[in-house]
Amino acid sequence: MGNYLGSCPEPLTQLLRCAGVIGSSGNHPDGITVNGTSYTTIKLIGEGGYAFVYEGFNNVNGQRVALKRYICSGDTQCRDVNEEIDIYRSMSPSASVVTYYDSEVITRRNTSEPEIWITMEYCEGPSLQDYINTRIQLSESFSVKEVYEIIDNVVQAIGHLHSQSPPISHWDIKPDNFLFTHGGILKLCDFGSASRIYYEPKREAHISAAQDELNSKMTLLYRAPESLDLWSKQRIDTKADIWSLGVLIYVLVFCEMPFEANTVEIIDGVPRRFRSEINSCPEPFAPLMAVVMKTMLVKDPQKRADIFTVSEALSQITKLDSLTRPSEGLETQRPRF
Repeated sequence: MGNYLGSCPEPLTQLLRCAGVIGSSGNHPDGITVNGTSYTTIKLIGEGGYAFVYEGFNNVNGQRVALKRYICSGDTQCRDVNEEIDIYRSMSPSASVVTYYDSEVITRRNTSEPEIWITMEYCEGPSLQDYINTRIQLSESFSVKEVYEIIDNVVQAIGHLHSQSPPISHWDIKPDNFLFTHGGILKLCDFGSASRIYYEPKREAHISAAQDELNSKMTLLYRAPESLDLWSKQRIDTKADIWSLGVLIYVLVFCEMPFEANTVEIIDGVPRRFRSEINSCPEPFAPLMAVVMKTMLVKDPQKRADIFTVSEALSQITKLDSLTRPSEGLETQRPRF
């Protein structure tokens, strides 16, 4: 079949890719053994860069799983994947994060490059982005209860990361990276951008390197101003996740993005709905919600609230439990340069 698909006309190949039968490489295994446990892959459900994600199941107990496969070409990629696994493993299990199960470096038969495979919890529901898109297409706004429950799940996930020692920055908080479980709980996934370091480049060479690295980690519409304007020489750390959270909440409340995909507009840091005196939230959201959003969508990261302050403020609106601020003495993030 591999040879046949390789000779298919491009329209047919593209159709098969869209259907999830094959991916960009056109070469996907039917199964894999990770640390002695055999898995069957059912279908390709996502891909990006040098990674592929499959729906599959454990051949021993029948458990449905997600399998993430990395085809690394070089020490740098392998190091990045191993760092992702280390971070992911350290955060599991957690009710707010897709659960990590196992991983192994594998060299499959008839392949030239070693592959790194991760097995993890399979979330049956759609992504939060798919959920948002469906509601917008149907011209249906979110109920207050829906928004509050989603916000609570997202805040719990970010709080879990920022409570680690040292704190972990996700750096790609967006609706695409939250998946619904069968029970309707949102869980954070994809830790390829996550890091225990911070950026505070001062020299031109460091700024150039930071720009390349952050461009590969972050999504423009959810990026904090300091991550785009590196010449401002501001620290880029967990506060970038707070900006992304503010954008996500803004989308849920207003059903639109706060900024165009325009670097200058994002660096300016003023969301479109907050550019005039009429800048409150639509009914039936509490006016205080706009106030809380403004503590997140602050251009200066030093003046931006942290996740624990945000959680406390949101709890006054949602009446849901707030996060517990970690005790003093946590290890701090280390600088990239």
